[in-house]
Amino acid sequence: MDSMELANYLEKVRYGRKISQERFVEGICSLRQYQRYRSGECEVPVEKIEMFAVKLNIPRQKLLNEFEKEKNQQNLLIDEFYNAVVNQNRELIETLKKKIKKDIIIEEENKVYYHHALIRDDYLTNRITDAVALSKTKVLINFPNVLKNHYFTDIEILILSSMLNMLTGKEHLKLLERLSNLFDTEENILSAGNHKIYSLILMRLAKASGMVDDYERVIKLCDLAIAKGVLIKQFYLMENFYYYKALSHYYLEEFMAYEDSLFKCYNVLQLEGNTQKIDKFTERIESDFKINFTLFIINYLKKTYI
Repeated sequence: MDSMELANYLEKVRYGRKISQERFVEGICSLRQYQRYRSGECEVPVEKIEMFAVKLNIPRQKLLNEFEKEKNQQNLLIDEFYNAVVNQNRELIETLKKKIKKDIIIEEENKVYYHHALIRDDYLTNRITDAVALSKTKVLINFPNVLKNHYFTDIEILILSSMLNMLTGKEHLKLLERLSNLFDTEENILSAGNHKIYSLILMRLAKASGMVDDYERVIKLCDLAIAKGVLIKQFYLMENFYYYKALSHYYLEEFMAYEDSLFKCYNVLQLEGNTQKIDKFTERIESDFKINFTLFIINYLKKTYI
């Protein structure tokens, strides 16, 4: 249990119980010491937690249980907000932003995750330039010092992967190589098991690898994402992975594998049934491969099953 996160949760409950900070800390610690707990300068002793629980008129164990529950709820809320930003769902973005602003974000990494989402939203809506977005992201993630780490959280990798389309030259290639290598074994990735984050990272890496003509790497990254999605029966971004695989096999002149990947891309799109997405991918595929997508599927089925 993180002491700073618990202190921030105590502050949230204190505010919700309409107890002033002065009255809350009276007889327990000074206001300055309370702020030290909240900033993480020192840990909240067990006996102090008990005293704060008494002030809140909540049994200590119930308070700790609710603390863990609240953390999990905030994780889901901020994850939903980030996905809304990625998909540029304006209505959901504004609704969630208001909801999150009213709250105290307990977990430190979630604060970083949320602020990254705000930067991405400003960037994707052209409210800030590439240069400003890159500068803000570098400060947020402590780049390039963060690359000295041996272990990375999935949130750190997610934020770093967002920088790939803003960096150029050697800096871009160096970051791409560093992040891609993490997925060779995944032993150095500290993950909370969030499949959407995992898939989004791999999609960004696959796309960036394709842009530097590293098609073997694209296929490897896509296969990782597809295997994980099939294993846990989650198909987020799956059409993208089959599309990138098809492109890579096509450029490598592995035409049977290209046709198989493109057919699977079609199947995923049809299973989801999102007509807007189907139209978008059809236009992209017909432009990239110089084919009629419908005729391609008909001919593939004839060749394969008849």
